[in-house]
Amino acid sequence: MSPSILDRLLASPVADLVLRPGFDRLAIPAIADWYCPLSRAWAAALVADGAPERFAEALGSDAASGPLTRRVTRRAISRVGRSLSAYEAVAARWEADFFGPEPPAGERLIASEAERHGAAHALMASRLGFVPLKIAAGIDPVKWAVARPAEVEQRHGQRLAKPETAFAPPDPPAAIERSRSMAVGGGEQFWLRFPAPAPGVGGTAWARVNAPRGEAGSPSLIFAHGIAMEPEFWRHLADPIRALDGAGVRLICPEGPWHGRRLHPGSYGGEPVFARGPSGFLDYLHAHVIELGILTAWARQTGSGPVAIGGMSLGALTAQLAAVAARDWPAAMRPDAVLLLTTSGAVTEVTFDGHLTGALGLPAALAAAGWDRTTVDRWAPLVEPGAEAAIGGERIVVLLGTVDNVTPFAGGMDLVRRWAVPEDNLFLRPNGHFSASLGLARDPAPLARFVTLLERL
Repeated sequence: MSPSILDRLLASPVADLVLRPGFDRLAIPAIADWYCPLSRAWAAALVADGAPERFAEALGSDAASGPLTRRVTRRAISRVGRSLSAYEAVAARWEADFFGPEPPAGERLIASEAERHGAAHALMASRLGFVPLKIAAGIDPVKWAVARPAEVEQRHGQRLAKPETAFAPPDPPAAIERSRSMAVGGGEQFWLRFPAPAPGVGGTAWARVNAPRGEAGSPSLIFAHGIAMEPEFWRHLADPIRALDGAGVRLICPEGPWHGRRLHPGSYGGEPVFARGPSGFLDYLHAHVIELGILTAWARQTGSGPVAIGGMSLGALTAQLAAVAARDWPAAMRPDAVLLLTTSGAVTEVTFDGHLTGALGLPAALAAAGWDRTTVDRWAPLVEPGAEAAIGGERIVVLLGTVDNVTPFAGGMDLVRRWAVPEDNLFLRPNGHFSASLGLARDPAPLARFVTLLERL
C-alpha cells in the first residue's frame, strides 16, 4: 500500500521538529477534549435514526436543547444518518464482491475496496458536524457505565480462579473464512473473518492481510492496533509499521473488539474499554488475546515462515498478554517472536496514573462505582503479563518513550527487566506515548531489528 501524506511527512526532517514531548502534551487534550466528545455525539447519532429526542437519550444529555444548538445538531444528525446509509449500501456490495458466490473481475475488487474505504471515511468524518454543539454546550467524552465489583466477579470470577484456562481457545477451533484477494503493489490483500471467541464481545472478528506475492516462507506479523485506531475506516492515518512494507513480511492486522466493523451500537470505537471500567478491559482482552492466538494458528497453517505477534499501546498490552497465555495453548497458537510498541507491564498504573485515562475521567468514574487500586489490582492476573512469556526475551523487541505518561515508562521498563529483554532489542526514545510510535517513520531501527530477528528464526 502506498504511504499516506502523513506517513511521508513523518518520514521527513519535519518530524524531528514536531515529534517532541510537547507534541504529546497537546495530543492528550486533543483526544480527551475534542476527539472523544465529538465521537460521543457521533455514536449517539448513529442510533438516533434522525430523531433529536433519541439522540439526546443516547447521548445522555440535553446539551442540544437550545434553539441554536437544536438546529445545528439536527443537521449534524441528518448528515450522520446519510453517511451511515451510504456506507451500509457500499459495505453490502463490498461483502458480495469479496465473500459472495459470484467472483467479480479483479479490477472490480480494487474499486470495491476503494469505495468501501471512502464511504467509511466519510462516515467517520461526519462527527465533525458536532463541533458547534461541543463549543456551545459541551459534550462528555465518555458515556460511563462502569460495572460494579460484584458484577465483574460474577462475569470473570471463574477465570480468575483458574488463570491457566482463562484464555482457553474455542473447541472446536474457529472456522476462518478468507475473502477473495486483490493485487496491491507487489503483493495481495484480503480479509479474514471468524466468530469472536469470547461471550463478552460476540459478533465477528476481522483481520486484513497484506502478503508478499509468491513467498510462502515469508514471516508473518499479527499486529494489534491501539484504542480508537480504526485504519479500516479512517483514510490517511499514520501507519507505525509502514517500514515493514517491502520487507517481505506478511502483515495480519486484526480489528479489535468494539472498533470498525465490530462497533458496539451507541458507542464509538473503543469506548466500551473505558466506559465499562474493569469489565470492559477484561472483556476486550479475553476476546482479543484469543483472537491473536487463532490468527497465529491460521498463519502457521497457510505459510512456512515464523509467526510473530505485536501491537502498539492497547494492542501491545494485548500482545504481551497473549505471549503469556500462549504457554497454555497448543503449539500452533504460540508466537515465535513479539513486537511491543509503547507498552507497560503495570495496567493498574495505566488506569489510575496514566494521563489519558485521567483526562477522560476514568479514575473518578471507577471510584463512583466502588473501585479503588486494591480492587482493580485483584484482576491483574487477567490483564497484566506474568513473570514469563511463552518465548525468551531474546525474541522480544520493545520500543518505549522515556517520558510516556499514557502507558507510563516505568511500567514498561519493569516488564523489560522481568522478561530479560536484551539491550539490543530495547529501543528507548526521548518521547511521549504518541510521538514515540509516530517516530518510527523517521527512525525505523526497532522494526529493522525485528525483521532481522525474524530472518534468523
